[in-house]
Amino acid sequence: MFWDQFAKGLYVKEMASASLTISRFAPFSFGRIRSEEGLPAVTRGDGAARDYMVALQLAEIPTIEQFLGSKKVSQGYYPVGGVSVLRLEDRPGIFLPGPFDTLVLHLTQDALDEVAASHRMGRVDRLSGPFGQPDSIVHHLGQVLLTTLHQPHAGKLFVDHVLHALHCHFVCSYGGITPVTRAAQGGLTAQQMKRATEFLDTHLDGEIDLQQVADVCGLSLSHFARAFRQTYGRPPYRWLIERRVDKAKDLLMNCRLPLADIAVRCGFTDQSGLNRSFKRIYGVTPGMWRRTQE
Repeated sequence: MFWDQFAKGLYVKEMASASLTISRFAPFSFGRIRSEEGLPAVTRGDGAARDYMVALQLAEIPTIEQFLGSKKVSQGYYPVGGVSVLRLEDRPGIFLPGPFDTLVLHLTQDALDEVAASHRMGRVDRLSGPFGQPDSIVHHLGQVLLTTLHQPHAGKLFVDHVLHALHCHFVCSYGGITPVTRAAQGGLTAQQMKRATEFLDTHLDGEIDLQQVADVCGLSLSHFARAFRQTYGRPPYRWLIERRVDKAKDLLMNCRLPLADIAVRCGFTDQSGLNRSFKRIYGVTPGMWRRTQE
């Protein structure tokens, strides 16, 4: 689905010289797109929630304009090795009048969360970074991935390790998350983080007893609450509210349910509860946010 939307958005089928090569080892994760001609029009993202697209330039681009929604955020020259990290929810678009050769990585929020949890780091709320700026780590690891597109002997295990390294880099360098140090010990273990977040995620639409989550982790209530806050930087209740708001935002974007129904599905007692939490996090009510996506 991602590559179908990507090919449509970049007019791959409309350009005779354009080609898209997707990894056979990790078809959901990366591919290479190149063309001897520029794009026929400004591209427009579809606003898919939670996912990211990372563009690594394999050839220099003399001129490019980059947009988030209707706002132009970058214009000018992108060098070889230039990297852009784009949240699809921001509806990124580009105007690219000349030839290009780009390695595209597709990152999901779930994959970033899994990497962060496995290394005892907090959840990444958002990746952010400059547009078209060199990043030597992404460039070198991207070159490794590039060779696997045409190497029949490259194995999936090897590709998975390279992708894992890249995810770790994005979590730390673009997500602002610092690995837990020895001095910061005392938080949840990786297994406890996984159990707690899975339990909370599967009970977003109902009442949750904090003691139940503590029991899942094999901890006392006070120990769990303290360890959770130390690991994630906020108490379990606030983390849960943020996840419920995330779920509500996904529903607002992808279905036409009334706001009251969405509130109930996401575990809020009523629409006003959803309105308050949504506005506290995003600065606007869910109804206003939905209208901006239409």
